[in-house]
Amino acid sequence: MKRHISAYRTLIFDCDGVVLDSNKVKTSAFYQATLPYGEAAAEAMVNHHVANGGVSRYIKFAYFLEQVVTGQPGPDLETLLGVYAGHVREGLLSCTIAPGLEALRRATPNARRLIVSGGDQAELCGVFAERGLTEFFDGGIFGSPDTKDEILERELANGTVSTPALFLCHHR
Repeated sequence: MKRHISAYRTLIFDCDGVVLDSNKVKTSAFYQATLPYGEAAAEAMVNHHVANGGVSRYIKFAYFLEQVVTGQPGPDLETLLGVYAGHVREGLLSCTIAPGLEALRRATPNARRLIVSGGDQAELCGVFAERGLTEFFDGGIFGSPDTKDEILERELANGTVSTPALFLCHHR
């Protein structure tokens, strides 16, 4: 059954590729963070990232250290996470915001809107505040370390998500 967008009580947005044109930002940040292990290892990380979209950076870097560069000297998990976060923050502050968010708000005045992302929650909250996007997402901005499934289950249980609901995500 087709519904008009105004029929939804909750609109749930992924961030990357939906609200922010940031997919390339994340890919580049994974490459740059892992480059100290060599170009082949950095490419392997990028391939793993692309094949596992929406998965937390914590899980991706743990995989990288345990499966790709096991035993090789190089940056530890905390260092990788820090370098990655610096590149991502810079990119998220400068990438394009999806056109039409304000038009969507006008078309759905009674819908609650929230972000459910694989990105780091604190980072997203900071970037959205700096870019003036926080008020658009009146249901909250949620991300890792919780998974999308954990966030959705919790927010459904506590009533933040009302049905009918629509999850808007970027298909790769």
